[in-house]
Amino acid sequence: MKSWLNRNSSFLLIAGLICLYILSVLLNLGFLNLRIEESRRAIISMEMLHSGNYIGPHTLGWEYYNKPPVFNWILAGFIKMAGSDSEFVLRIPSLISLLILGVCHYFISRRYLPGGIAALSAFFMVTSADLYFYTLSNGAEIDVFYSLIVYLQAISMFWFFEKKNYTLLFLSSWSLCAIGFLTKGYPSLVFQALTLIALCIHARSFKIIFKPQQFAGIGLFLILTGSYYYTYSRYSNPSVPLINLLNESLLKSAVGKESTGKMHRVLTYPLVLFRVLAPWCLLLLVLVKKQKIRLWDNSLVKFSALFILLNIGVYWITGAQKTRYIIMFIPFAMTIISYVYFQAEKQAPEKFNHYLKYAGLFFCIILIGLLALPLFSDVSWWSTLGFATLLLVFLIIFFRIQQYRIWLFITGFILVRLIYAAIGIPVKEQGEFDYEELAKGIVSKSNAQQIYYWGYPDTLNMNVVAGDTLIKWTDKSVEIIPFFIRYQMPYYFYRVTGSLVKFDTVMEAGKTYISYGPYLKNKGIEPIDSFYDNQFRNWLIVFKAKPKPE
Repeated sequence: MKSWLNRNSSFLLIAGLICLYILSVLLNLGFLNLRIEESRRAIISMEMLHSGNYIGPHTLGWEYYNKPPVFNWILAGFIKMAGSDSEFVLRIPSLISLLILGVCHYFISRRYLPGGIAALSAFFMVTSADLYFYTLSNGAEIDVFYSLIVYLQAISMFWFFEKKNYTLLFLSSWSLCAIGFLTKGYPSLVFQALTLIALCIHARSFKIIFKPQQFAGIGLFLILTGSYYYTYSRYSNPSVPLINLLNESLLKSAVGKESTGKMHRVLTYPLVLFRVLAPWCLLLLVLVKKQKIRLWDNSLVKFSALFILLNIGVYWITGAQKTRYIIMFIPFAMTIISYVYFQAEKQAPEKFNHYLKYAGLFFCIILIGLLALPLFSDVSWWSTLGFATLLLVFLIIFFRIQQYRIWLFITGFILVRLIYAAIGIPVKEQGEFDYEELAKGIVSKSNAQQIYYWGYPDTLNMNVVAGDTLIKWTDKSVEIIPFFIRYQMPYYFYRVTGSLVKFDTVMEAGKTYISYGPYLKNKGIEPIDSFYDNQFRNWLIVFKAKPKPE
């Protein structure tokens, strides 16, 4: 009876933590304006719904070649189901993707780790600070969903290898690779190749690569991706997005121009990893105590380490410091961290819980900052005191109860995220530019229900470029949307007017346009409104095109 009660109590506590976690993300999820990449994804998805063309992505009425459409299908589906294209709805898919990732990670981990440690690993993952506090607040971006696909792609190799089912190993991993390819392009093929090498090292045999089932998996990949691009060919030339995706990947790789002269980023990359894995990576400090930690005895831990070692170099040597690029490494890293915690805590439970007591200083600092916040920001004293009281009660419990202190820390961390959602996000919004209000003002001043971007298109050369090496493909080029477009503007213009913004290269009399100041020199336009774009350090001008003189 006692063990039954313990199991049910644990279940209820975990369920309560999950509910608190979901609340901490959902609260004010749609409060902040969409950022650049979020608004771009939104615009593409909304244009899909308006045109009925789900095969060839478009943005501002022009073909879009930088990303395949899978994530936009998901966003379009959520918009359709919810009947809304709000910031809240657009950010929900990333939360759902992360919850699915956490559940999958738990059920896979518990076969190789004790149940409590598997649950810890899952909670470590979903509460990683950068992911929890920042990335989910920008959930209309592609990266959380893509990381879910990469995780499933990699872990399916390990799972079916352990079961010696090579047919499902290759069919599942290559089909997920196809989904990843149709989400973000060639990086999925790199993950497939390097993870296969990691699996071979794990198995101490490279014969796996040459299994006949491998060719069945490759065939499935070609069928899935080929079916999409064959359908795409009925609308446009598929070589354009395929070459552009390759160039995009090469540009950010070690041979690309974006990596040139960025050795300092390579050297400081451990700080990026710390940011991604904080605060749980601090548990690795127990290794300084020279405790006997045996990592290679556990097959999942061993594979996780090999996955990280084989794949992280793709990002490390490029100096690409965007933390959202490496979300897929978090569950594998948390497997290692939770296993280190398990072994260290098992050897000296009282000592380890005593060390965790000092982690309560983090909550003390948050409490002091929370009480001081109304002195520096426009925040209600009542809401601040309410959350401060809740945090104080938690601190008393945290310092008095020694057992299960790691779970108490997780609870406190989720509570801090809840406070951030309730108070921090509105405070953050006070210092951000409100594009929705700007759009309302422009529409009101111009009395226009349809607004166009005006400018000169960029040119996409259809050749492969790897550093200084040019692989000639064709002399033809394709005109594309220029890079300077600030996508918040068309998104919020649509929210205000219900009309999609189009990009024009020719001015037509009577139409209302928005464009950057340098493009309008000697054009003789009369501005209706203007505002300064801090990112591109130029004025955006709103004007109505005049009739050409006869």
